[in-house]
Amino acid sequence: MGQISALTAWLILAAEIGAVFIILTTAHDPLTVNLGFSILAGITAWSAIPALSEIFVKAGLKGMDLSKKSKQIIDGNPQELALLTFPNLKLAELLSALLSIQSMVFLGFADDVLDIRWRFKMPLPAIAAIPLLMVYWVHSGVTFIVVPIPLRPFLGQLIDLGKQLIYKAHQLPVHENNASSHCLVEWPSELGPLYYVYMSMVAIFCTHSINIMAGINGVEVGQSLVIACSIAINDILFLQSDKSGAPAIETHLFSLYFILPFIGVSLGLLVHNWYPSKVFIGDTYCYFAGMTFAVVGILAHYSKTLLLFFIPQIFNFLLSSPQLFRLVPCPRHRVPRYNRGTNLMEPSRVVLDQEALDAESFYVSSQHASEQKLGLQRQNSLGKSASSVSLSPPTIDTTDQSGPLGRPPSPSLPSAPRKLQYMTVPPSSQPNRLGWLCIKSFEALRLTHVRYDVKTGQRPLEMTNLTILNLILLKAGPMSERNLTISVMIVQVVCSLIAFFIRYRLVYFVYDVVS
Repeated sequence: MGQISALTAWLILAAEIGAVFIILTTAHDPLTVNLGFSILAGITAWSAIPALSEIFVKAGLKGMDLSKKSKQIIDGNPQELALLTFPNLKLAELLSALLSIQSMVFLGFADDVLDIRWRFKMPLPAIAAIPLLMVYWVHSGVTFIVVPIPLRPFLGQLIDLGKQLIYKAHQLPVHENNASSHCLVEWPSELGPLYYVYMSMVAIFCTHSINIMAGINGVEVGQSLVIACSIAINDILFLQSDKSGAPAIETHLFSLYFILPFIGVSLGLLVHNWYPSKVFIGDTYCYFAGMTFAVVGILAHYSKTLLLFFIPQIFNFLLSSPQLFRLVPCPRHRVPRYNRGTNLMEPSRVVLDQEALDAESFYVSSQHASEQKLGLQRQNSLGKSASSVSLSPPTIDTTDQSGPLGRPPSPSLPSAPRKLQYMTVPPSSQPNRLGWLCIKSFEALRLTHVRYDVKTGQRPLEMTNLTILNLILLKAGPMSERNLTISVMIVQVVCSLIAFFIRYRLVYFVYDVVS
């Protein structure tokens, strides 16, 4: 990957010395020590990727970047490692979290090598989260949630969830100053086993939402880095708040112990994964990032706040649902299409009706052939009439300025019908009735573009793939791969600002007491 300059080498050395100095001089403060190790982790990740690239290439863990004019072979990334420092009292939670993360990293590496099908890899995060959930049950086992204010009128009765119950706020008599009165006592809701199902779903969503919003240089690491920085800012706000109690401070410190090293290794990886990328991250990093977010959200008890930072990923999942659940044809890869002529990314399309598309291609080809044939006949007839005329001056024929068959002159057509470069699916994968309803709805909302046949204009032929990347290109127009990644990161930052506004301002409309 090339040699670094002398200035870069000195800067790296200075950063390493500074990180070691921080660790040695602040050994009494776990958070500061963790910051020093995070710097070392980022430098290690940055330097290890070029050093190990040849090993991955020789092992066959490489790929070709199809979104470039030059088809350069680039290698896969080595597994990210982070050095952490934790208080001993959190050792069990630390080990369970690391076991879940490393299990997900291993499964992601296996997916990159074995190319596991979606139906099999969908529940993998839930399986990897089992050690985390077991320690959660043994240590705290807290499955209480506070019922939001708008839902309290609907949860007035007891609901049996196995051996657990959901309670609502009850009117209980309270005697104060020898006067009988009533006050509203808020009882949290006990979900029991359903809470562990919910946490498993959080692990599955966090992991796969990063994976399905991918495909261009830097977008996976970029969005993960924005989410991680948002989580770190949220943790710092809790630590600086006077209203935060000891349990909240302890859990958010634990969150920072994971997020800071993650930011470090992600920054080191982004240097190599930024456009033009020198390394593929594959599913390994996506699973690593998603499980890290799930770990801090579950163990630090702020899974709802965590999901607020996933607003773009939630929108992308809802937008992609018709294709993910096979209501609409879904190709294997839905990444934007690279136009070699313009060097820009364009929305990729999926075929809705292969038979109609083939018929239209045949119709266009026939029209093209007839246009060429009539044009040649006209040229031959004009040539014969010109050769039969004597030496009289040439005259201009103004009786017929129209094209063949009396129609206006048609625009120039290519010598052969343009070959479709869109991702296609077999004709048997046509949408069902519910799928057509989704297509019509998304088209009405301008979330996709549907192309209809030329003859009737009523038969849908193809549509843009339902991803946020294609939607950005559909709204903003074709752009370079680098600008597309920047656009996604800007959307992620804006949504994080909205998440903070919801968490610290609008939350008072949903809950009475906010920690």
